[in-house]
Amino acid sequence: MNRESSHTEAVVRRHLQAFLEQRGVDAILADYADDACLISEAQPYCGRPAIRHFFDAFIGGLSPQAFGQFTLRSLRVQDDVAYITWSAGPELPLGTDTFVVRDGRIVLQTFAMYGAALEPRASQEPGIAPDPSATPRWSGRAIH
Repeated sequence: MNRESSHTEAVVRRHLQAFLEQRGVDAILADYADDACLISEAQPYCGRPAIRHFFDAFIGGLSPQAFGQFTLRSLRVQDDVAYITWSAGPELPLGTDTFVVRDGRIVLQTFAMYGAALEPRASQEPGIAPDPSATPRWSGRAIH
């Protein structure tokens, strides 16, 4: 593993540790650049305030058992890019994130997960993309 890959892995592991140890959103956000973007299926969240909004909704919607059932299934790193797959028990059997890390900070992240009880948001018509200005809401273990 080259030096850049080692630094990338260290940032991602620190980020995951802050999440799993439930240190709070401030500790999670400490790993992001001010202008970072987190891209989910629902919408992009750019800048720390928007990413905070995402994590507030995501963490607030997790079941109490999710943290204890979290399993890091894989971590692959190539230079400034890290890719993880994870699960959090039977309700969240698969999640995946990709991180781009520069100068010790996450500058870009993608997020996707599959939940056993996924339900579309009641206000969302099938086949219609979510309104990017809408507040993310947790519905059936999916962030919208």
